[in-house]
Amino acid sequence: MIWFYRLLYPFLTLLLSPYYLRRMIKRGGYGRKLGFRLGLWPKLPPNKKGTPRIWIQAVSVGELSSIEKLLESLLADPGIEIVLSGTTSTGLAIAEEKHGKRLLAQGPFPLDWLPFSRLAWSRIRPDLAIAVDSELWPEHMQQAKNHGVPFVIANARLSDRSFGRLRFFRFLHGILLPPTLRILASSEKQLDRWLSLGLDSGQAKVTGNLKVDSASQSPPTKETKQKLKDEFGFSEKSFVLVGVSTWPGEEEALLESIGELRKESLDARLLLIPRHAERREEVRKLISASGLPFNLRSEARQAEAGTIVYLADTTGELPRLIGAGDLAFLGKTLPPNNGGQNPMEPISLGLPLVVGPAYQNFRESCAELFSHGAAFKAEKKEDIKKLIREFAGDEKKTAEARDACFEWIGKQGSPTGTTLKILHQILEKKEPF
Repeated sequence: MIWFYRLLYPFLTLLLSPYYLRRMIKRGGYGRKLGFRLGLWPKLPPNKKGTPRIWIQAVSVGELSSIEKLLESLLADPGIEIVLSGTTSTGLAIAEEKHGKRLLAQGPFPLDWLPFSRLAWSRIRPDLAIAVDSELWPEHMQQAKNHGVPFVIANARLSDRSFGRLRFFRFLHGILLPPTLRILASSEKQLDRWLSLGLDSGQAKVTGNLKVDSASQSPPTKETKQKLKDEFGFSEKSFVLVGVSTWPGEEEALLESIGELRKESLDARLLLIPRHAERREEVRKLISASGLPFNLRSEARQAEAGTIVYLADTTGELPRLIGAGDLAFLGKTLPPNNGGQNPMEPISLGLPLVVGPAYQNFRESCAELFSHGAAFKAEKKEDIKKLIREFAGDEKKTAEARDACFEWIGKQGSPTGTTLKILHQILEKKEPF
């Protein structure tokens, strides 16, 4: 079956290349370290005895942020060498900026075809290979098998779409879900999904959602929150609504909501953080049409006093900027968008969420947050605006929802600690499953 994949891969690549080339040109930054994508990684020093080398593949900013605490723990261990690869230009840039000096090597993930993957493996020579979330690269996993290297998917989760595709393409399970694969599932429900695909119970274990640990951080102090408000041009007593990783159609709803609140003489402000910063001109036009005074972070980080809408059209700053908020809308949840963005970061900061009906990628987490009173489901745009209005006029309701956020986070335990323990057992050749 792996040879079928190897023969098919170049034809699929040619077929899909126009789509991916458009995305690459639009986002930019893909030309850097281009040779790495062809397997031309630098020849790393020989493996040191007693110092295991771990190759971690995290596709984009989302996967990288989900393993932040796990990665920090591994980097803090002088007895471990870390090689980090990624796929998107934004994720690679952030990884290099934050961790570059402490990594043995860092760069783009090689194309998953025999010549390129085999060359990269011959140069990196890992003792353990880790992928994040649901990355199933057949050639990458085959090379791990060929080299006798354990292959683990950390924070393993399958969205409804991924799960459906894997169920449909069962004839490919031999290369997509090989017997050598080890799954560290993010929840019991996710474990059930992996096992239902035919994995042996000895291949999978629940470790918890790493995004809880990675998102968890100290909530902003009053001073920090006020400093951010000053930076955004908001007043001290402003009610701040945050659009977290918004997609087309969602910005309009939030702008309408803010406009209506201000007509009621409520001092409501909007911090907009689109999922893709390159949409800045599209979003700028929407804000301009609303007539509300606004500021683009890419043009001036310090906004003028009296700013109503602050457009954070930069990348990698979301965890800090949302500290100014009182309530947030979770992006990619208002149809026709679907799937949802990660709710953990705002929740960990005590920022209650309004969530549209299309949150399939985080169904389990959102269901728990709804029942706990930390997030609130809206079926349509008018429901979103109604919920925002309720919170904007009720400080007690906002405070109770904020407390519910912290309570939920406190009950989640330490998925990072559990994952680290298992990874060390694998490196020590102690079968933890």
